[in-house]
Amino acid sequence: MEAERRNTIRVLVVDDHQVVRRGLRAYLSLETDIEVVGEANDGASAVAEFARVKPDVTLLDLHMVPVDGVEALRRIRRNDGQARVIILTSFVDAAHVMPAIESGASGYLLKTSAPDEIAAAIRGVFAGGATYDTEAMQAMARGMHERSAASALTDRELDVLQLLAKGKSNQEIADELFIGLKTVKTHVSNILAKLEVADRTQAAVYALTHGLTSPV
Repeated sequence: MEAERRNTIRVLVVDDHQVVRRGLRAYLSLETDIEVVGEANDGASAVAEFARVKPDVTLLDLHMVPVDGVEALRRIRRNDGQARVIILTSFVDAAHVMPAIESGASGYLLKTSAPDEIAAAIRGVFAGGATYDTEAMQAMARGMHERSAASALTDRELDVLQLLAKGKSNQEIADELFIGLKTVKTHVSNILAKLEVADRTQAAVYALTHGLTSPV
């Protein structure tokens, strides 16, 4: 490919903080095989700049407005299915990691990463590999486990969980679903066991944070 012939990796830096962009540019400029060819300060401009400069690797922040990093990644990958994108962010929870990886990120690093780690990730991703921070991989594993737990719930258990998350008592749940109080207690017990949570409050938090609160 052209980049390999010229022996230089062309990089686009996307972050809504100018000091971060300048810091990355300053460091990467010291690398003889890496060249920063463009910058963007939000997701929408990232998509436009990607199309303009056609970088080999993109360093992409997640938390930007009005178009965030995940949406920018999706648009970039929609336009170029071979795009190599490394997420560089401060967030390492499953709610951020999972959508980024599923949208096609080739890497996921924290902004606390050492400069040489970022440079090594750029080279690795450019060569066709993938680079994920250890905490990001752990968050991804947790996210997959949580999804597996939620998928283990029956339809009726999901109904009970949704009402539980709305603060309904066992009796109120029984009345609304037209089932016996003992049956509700059994469902609640099964929900706690499957989600591996200790009480109703934790189950409610799980439902709220995983989008399981749609109306019955």
